[in-house]
Amino acid sequence: MSDKPSIPQAQAVSSYIEDGARIAAILIIWGLISAVFTYGVSDLGLPFEQLWLQLGQVFAVTGVLNAVLYLLYRATDYWQNTA
Repeated sequence: MSDKPSIPQAQAVSSYIEDGARIAAILIIWGLISAVFTYGVSDLGLPFEQLWLQLGQVFAVTGVLNAVLYLLYRATDYWQNTA
């Protein structure tokens, strides 16, 4: 017998769709928060306009990093379940 692990069975398509929807939701929510600060709050004429613009950019980057973190979590979870 070979010591090589067998190829794991694929998950159901609905599982992949749910994960994609979660990633999309993460990006949409952080994108909306970013847009509020970038285009909403900064256009109100409040003091420190540059700060609001930078805060919007920070939220956009945070959203992307949050989606990447979720992908890493799912990949780790997948490989642990196959081991």
